[in-house]
Amino acid sequence: MNALMRLVLANLCLAVLLVPAAAQAQSEKMVSSEDILRQLEKKPEPAPGASRSFRGIRITGAGETQPAAQAAPQAPSAPQPSAEPTRDVAQTPKEKPAVTVYIYFKSGSAELAGDFSRKQVAAVGKALSAPALAGAKFEIGGHTDSQGSDALNQALSEQRAAHIRDLLVNSYGMQAGNVSAVGYGKNQPVADNDTEAGRAKNRRVVIKRLD
Repeated sequence: MNALMRLVLANLCLAVLLVPAAAQAQSEKMVSSEDILRQLEKKPEPAPGASRSFRGIRITGAGETQPAAQAAPQAPSAPQPSAEPTRDVAQTPKEKPAVTVYIYFKSGSAELAGDFSRKQVAAVGKALSAPALAGAKFEIGGHTDSQGSDALNQALSEQRAAHIRDLLVNSYGMQAGNVSAVGYGKNQPVADNDTEAGRAKNRRVVIKRLD
């Protein structure tokens, strides 16, 4: 085999090795502590009875709308039939603030795998222990893909969520009563479990604000 052929084969082998590494690096997107804090921090809501004006309409705290400026008086019109009584419309409950992070564990274990995961946990700990979130309550939700039995995935998700909770309490000063751990197993997929890319998205940790 001449030198040129050996060089070509060496480059092919290198490309094969680099493709999985590049794909993994692309999927590993660190969620910064600033992003976590921004997504979990509640925005102030208008106080009851407060009013705001938008383009000539005043929105009152009771949900009524009134003209912002009085129009010129008009001649009285003919009596109109009484309208149907207003009905209360059920309010759709708002979603709790939540953020998804990808923390990697060793296969079949609750032990963190690699520096990326340790840095991601550190970002979570920094955000949740920030003064802006003091006293807030959180749920650490563990999720798995569909590989393996239901019982195995359920237990694994519980163990991983509990491990993250313990790290937040023991290493980042979180109050134990303010952080709960819940395992959801494979019951709440966000992607197709038939592909590796989909399974990777389903293996995740979701931090949800409860208060």
